[in-house]
Amino acid sequence: MINRIMIARLSAWMAISVCSTSSYSSNSLDVEFSGELLSTACQVTTETVKQNITLYNLRWKTINEQGSSAITPFNIKVHRCSTTDIGKSIKLTWQSPQLVTVGSEQYLSTTGSSGVLLGLVDKEKKPIVWNKAVQIGSVTEVEGEQSFDFGVFVRKSESGEVKAGDFTGTVTFNVEYE
Repeated sequence: MINRIMIARLSAWMAISVCSTSSYSSNSLDVEFSGELLSTACQVTTETVKQNITLYNLRWKTINEQGSSAITPFNIKVHRCSTTDIGKSIKLTWQSPQLVTVGSEQYLSTTGSSGVLLGLVDKEKKPIVWNKAVQIGSVTEVEGEQSFDFGVFVRKSESGEVKAGDFTGTVTFNVEYE
């Protein structure tokens, strides 16, 4: 069985679509442009934009007895910053419409037959803050990559035990530079 969390999407995007309608002559077409102006040259690396994090060696019996699994590390990387970006704050906002509160912490609910919840933590292994921009560092590299460490773990819900089976959870993150 493959268990994974997909982390996807960067808020910066540009789409171009070309469409043609029958009401115009055969020599005309509509072109629609949209985009977002950015105040920085920094970019999230390609491998960071859409990640599949696989959580290996999870035993449902252990999760039920101990309440949660070990943390599986992952990271988010930025690169291609310019000299004018040096010192700017890097803020990250984690978002999901599928959050469940257990005690005072929020967890990501999953799809699939196992019934597990996913917890995300920062580099200090503290639960991440959802739906709020949080500073994770500042731009220190111009030519190289900067990596920001996070982790994910499985836990059982308050309502009962987990079952053997697959699960998937998806979150969105947005990156801001100030």
